[in-house]
Amino acid sequence: MSQHVSIGFGCSSRATVEDVVSLIERCSVETAPGSIVATLDRYTSMGEAVAASLGLRLMVFPASVLAQITGVISHSLLASAKVGTSSVAEAAALASLGPAARLTLPRQTGRFCTCAMAVLS
Repeated sequence: MSQHVSIGFGCSSRATVEDVVSLIERCSVETAPGSIVATLDRYTSMGEAVAASLGLRLMVFPASVLAQITGVISHSLLASAKVGTSSVAEAAALASLGPAARLTLPRQTGRFCTCAMAVLS
């Protein structure tokens, strides 16, 4: 049975593409062809650069969508105040794969960024 994989990420305005890619690589996240990188729509430019660097497809979501995603484990009051959703990385990973997705790597923190991974089997 094949698995669909999505890597969600969030970041501050101080994060670089290298920060995000480094965190994803440090977490040994699966980046097989067909995997998705997902994030908040306000991070589209960063998402395009990260997706290009990893050779993956990008999906972006507005905060209003991410705020409604179930299955999120980690919540951030800072993210909620700054971007309108308490989860970016986990929620984006789950949102990109649909309601049957499950987290396999909860939010991990790096230099000015976070990432999480979800799968759909």
